[in-house]
Amino acid sequence: MHRGFYFKLAVQSIQKNRQLYYPFIISSITTIMMTFVILALSTNSGLAQIPGGSNLQTILGLGYIVLLLFSTIFLFYMNSFLMKNRKREFGIYNILGMDKKHITKILAYEMTVICCVSLFIGLVAGILLNKLSTLLVRRMLGASISFGFELSSSAILWTLCFFFFIFLAILFANIYQIRLANPIELLKASDTGEKEPKAKIIWSLFGLILLGIGYYLALTIQSPIMGMSLVFLAILIVIAATYLLFTTGTITFLKLLKNNKNYYYQTKHFIPVSGMLYRMKKNAVGLANISILSVGVILLLSIATSLYLTTDNSAAAQYPSDVISEIPIENSNRQNERTTKEKINQSIQQAAAQTNVTVNKSLSYAYLNFPALLNGEEFQVTKDVYASQSNQRPANLYLIDQENYQAISGDKLDLAENQVAVHGTVKEYTKNTLSILGENFSVQSQQPIDEFAIGDETTSAVNDSYYIIVSSPEILNQIEQKQQDILKNLAAEISIFTQFDLENASSQEIMTFSDSYRNQLDNNNLKIRNVDTKVEAQGKFVALRGGVLFLVLNLALLLLMMTVLIIYYKQISEAYDDKKGFKIMQNVGLSDTEIKQAIRSQILSVFFLPVFITGMHVIVMLPLMRKAMVLVMLNQVHLFPISLLIAFLIFFVVYLGIYRVTARTYYKIVK
Repeated sequence: MHRGFYFKLAVQSIQKNRQLYYPFIISSITTIMMTFVILALSTNSGLAQIPGGSNLQTILGLGYIVLLLFSTIFLFYMNSFLMKNRKREFGIYNILGMDKKHITKILAYEMTVICCVSLFIGLVAGILLNKLSTLLVRRMLGASISFGFELSSSAILWTLCFFFFIFLAILFANIYQIRLANPIELLKASDTGEKEPKAKIIWSLFGLILLGIGYYLALTIQSPIMGMSLVFLAILIVIAATYLLFTTGTITFLKLLKNNKNYYYQTKHFIPVSGMLYRMKKNAVGLANISILSVGVILLLSIATSLYLTTDNSAAAQYPSDVISEIPIENSNRQNERTTKEKINQSIQQAAAQTNVTVNKSLSYAYLNFPALLNGEEFQVTKDVYASQSNQRPANLYLIDQENYQAISGDKLDLAENQVAVHGTVKEYTKNTLSILGENFSVQSQQPIDEFAIGDETTSAVNDSYYIIVSSPEILNQIEQKQQDILKNLAAEISIFTQFDLENASSQEIMTFSDSYRNQLDNNNLKIRNVDTKVEAQGKFVALRGGVLFLVLNLALLLLMMTVLIIYYKQISEAYDDKKGFKIMQNVGLSDTEIKQAIRSQILSVFFLPVFITGMHVIVMLPLMRKAMVLVMLNQVHLFPISLLIAFLIFFVVYLGIYRVTARTYYKIVK
């Protein structure tokens, strides 16, 4: 046969099966467009010159890898639905005399058409959207708007290559399925999974136990950073429990309904219950997929909403002054501390004179900061505090002597040698005694002390923090030395923290002063741990928030599209499978109204069970997500529940729209 015949037959097949192919092509175009835009932004030379732009591009580069992974899974998953509904057609071709070689050619031409159309439209749309996205990102970073046009040839080439290989892999997978199957199997492929499953009470109970364990872990994780492995374990357990409960728990529940004769033998209950029970094994996996994807969509949308709603004052919350610095003290003692402070002050004055700015509100104090494990009344330090251990909840300790504390707050504590004052940011320390690395102290009972280290209490949503005032530098030095003996090269040092403002200085003047200040510290032979400015921090925060916002919106859109198409393909498949059964029911006397009522009852049950499970998962994940949001918002985490509610409402409205469209399509096919 002539090649033109296969091409014509492939185009006709796509048009004839447009209910299946058009959504697949649209999803391919959208996926190509999204991945191209992310890649083009991550390599945009103009963005790299903007303060914070390089950080944003790093985030987008990592997000691009995640997006590629999701895109591959998404397109293969959609193709599996498409092939399942085409196998009967291929079986007929085979029986009519067309061998598998000819069917392979048809598949090759079909995939070639889909690949070319998707890549062309997707790249053109991506190139047009890329400029709009660049303008949006520049505005998010507070940069001037540039109206030049940058066409990334490398992004185009990488996108072409990657998706070409995805479509090629999908084609090989489809050909492999056709080659292995015989004509009878192809004809019956869309009818597989019809055997009524049995109730599995043990597995259902096991699913409930797993869900309880996953929920317990999610609710009790104190730090999503230190316990990252535990977070992933909780997620995996909840996902496994979701699949188990859908595949076994729903069947057990339907069996119980069937055994209830008064409920089951009613027209409005008999048809949907028997229909769902008869093919629930096939439905259950799809419903579990919908639930898991829905949780991802809602959480991503809630993160985006939170970033949009929160005011941009993260730098102000974390940086108390225009300029901050941390300088470790060599051979820490009171004399060396005073000498170091004098050198720091000298460096500040020299930099101010060199850059012609005025320094005010200068403050310096010595403090020690390290993580420790609170066990009863004792703070213990081991190398495990830096490991992600599930049974450890390290707290940040900020220690200072009472003379430095008085310089900060103006409050005189009058601590005895073996006394300390303690303030916990999350929960107060209520015991009368305290031990740190074997050093025992009594706790002075009085009003809570002021915080004195970098940041405010919102940073403690990740870890508990305790501010501890000791009586003298000698006590602080003893604790430092014991900590160094245990942690070796991981140990912290007593440092001078300095903060000050630059009066009426512009952003550029602050940056110039910062460079000069670093040089002066070097000239005075001081070891620099950190010199930072509120201006630099603001650029980093904006880049972080902007990158996360842009990325989560793209991932949320991709997951939402996956959810919509899974539901759509599932309903189309269900409709063709149910058509014969409802035709028989119509022939035995059921009216159109009764059939429509039965369809509505079945679709409602199938549609809104995942919404219920999704809502449960999201509520349990709320405390953990609120802690994790500190990483991208760093303040105003109290807005996250509101953002979560808004995200759920947006998702629910979209979900209702999907229900109305697919229910109408389902009924038309069955009718």
